[in-house]
Amino acid sequence: MIRGKVLSVRWWLTISLWFFLPAACQTTPLEIEIENQSSLPICEVYISPQHQADFGENQLPEGEMISGGARRSFTLEAGEYDLLVRTCSEETVYSEAKINQNRQVLIGGEGKFPFRVTNQTGHEICYLYITQTEEWGEDHLGKVESILPGSVRLFFLAPAFYHARALDCNENVLGEIQNVNLVDSFDWVISP
Repeated sequence: MIRGKVLSVRWWLTISLWFFLPAACQTTPLEIEIENQSSLPICEVYISPQHQADFGENQLPEGEMISGGARRSFTLEAGEYDLLVRTCSEETVYSEAKINQNRQVLIGGEGKFPFRVTNQTGHEICYLYITQTEEWGEDHLGKVESILPGSVRLFFLAPAFYHARALDCNENVLGEIQNVNLVDSFDWVISP
């Protein structure tokens, strides 16, 4: 009698584990949606596991782009990812680190103007601060990217007065501007 009860308990546990364990081990995929509300076509989207040293391959097939007004979704396995988005002119327009849940990324948007930063120095820009106040706040490159010599980074900002500061990787100031009245697109060329 006891042996029959032990077998029925084992049978129930075996069936339960066989049925419920695969469902518990399945993870929900992560989705990143990029919506382009700018006039600039996007040709490069890099999504890499957070622990990876580089961004790897472009996730947009050759010849494809995300035009202004269009959107594109990328479905990934659950995990933590870094994201880098660039225009067809190789201008970076978005980056973010450690994405571990669904994310909707808006590039541009109504009432926002391009604030273009061009690095014409011989140094890599590792820290970039753009603010409306006297405090510098957070680094806008977010420890995900840098602006190499000859490269461009583009931000979409609401109309306002801005201060900006660019620093190299040793935190030396490469350029600083004050009281930029952003009412249209603005180009800041940082030169030696």
